[in-house]
Amino acid sequence: MRPIDICTAALVTTGNRALREPSKTRWEAIEELMGLRLRPKSTLESLVTLVDAGGEHLSFEEWLENRPAASARLWVAPFPPEGASDDSLADQSDEVRVAVDNGGIGFLLYSDGQRIERFVPREVQPPLYDISGPQLFDFIQGRQHAAALIEILASELEVPVDDVESHLGACSVDAMQDIVSRFMYSGAELEQSYVSESGAEEAQVEQWNAFFSTAEGSASLSFEYLYAGPGSEAELERDLGAARASLASTLEGVQDFAHKQALRSWDKHFRRSLLRLSLEPQPLEDLVEMLQLNGLPTPAIQLALCAASADVFGGMGSWNDMAYEGETGERYTQLSDRLLAHVKTALRTALNQSAL
Repeated sequence: MRPIDICTAALVTTGNRALREPSKTRWEAIEELMGLRLRPKSTLESLVTLVDAGGEHLSFEEWLENRPAASARLWVAPFPPEGASDDSLADQSDEVRVAVDNGGIGFLLYSDGQRIERFVPREVQPPLYDISGPQLFDFIQGRQHAAALIEILASELEVPVDDVESHLGACSVDAMQDIVSRFMYSGAELEQSYVSESGAEEAQVEQWNAFFSTAEGSASLSFEYLYAGPGSEAELERDLGAARASLASTLEGVQDFAHKQALRSWDKHFRRSLLRLSLEPQPLEDLVEMLQLNGLPTPAIQLALCAASADVFGGMGSWNDMAYEGETGERYTQLSDRLLAHVKTALRTALNQSAL
């Protein structure tokens, strides 16, 4: 499973446990297991936030507490089918539409009998450098060769030297990431040339390295769920038996194809994926343990685990990194498209059992 899908799985299943049985919610265990900060007081670096209709960022726990209702439930709803239009998204911001295009298994859907809200997940890479424009300008002014460094920065920014300070003062955190990265390397070349000519004090070198060190937690991927307008429960997938049958049938077809093409490793992989539909789930994998902690029934856990194992799509070396010609190619494409669709449906259906 991709990280964004793991995050959605954690929110739906943990959220439903918290809504129905708050005293039995294993917040700390889930957070440690998934490596996700779901509460304000947690110290984990991978932050999960929900962005309300008003643009307010809330931790997952805070967001849940603002929605108390006896009938409240969380679900995973499918994204609009590829190529289909969704009129309710027409007035949403560009970042919402981009998140839909780049998302995982689907919308996070909240319903309480009175309202139904959709949130679209996206991955957020924390800033690499925690350096503001004014901080960068002040740092350069304190260097031995400030004037030369300012000229280099002006060239990178494509502004007059006299405008560098005001330009930096107006730059956002996101804009500063590119500026710092570009200046750090071009400025370092200048500093190195002076080191070669006259030598440099060790303190000056250490000061440069310390200032441009990466921000704390910058290597930790975070997630946010953007408000995407009202949704509908009519599109939800809840039939566990149908989802299990569809995924099993698809896996049998893909395994047969792999066997006939002498793809032994893939043949074995799909056979093992099928077995997950019948074996008793063992808490040897984080996903299984999380679903067990949140009280999902065994058939749902089996389906989620099978779907996760059958998600063989990605880059180089993945199932979709192959090509065939003629009828074999058509069969390969059809089976692959069918497998991807049923994997997503199966995972959504399995997770939605936490709301039933």
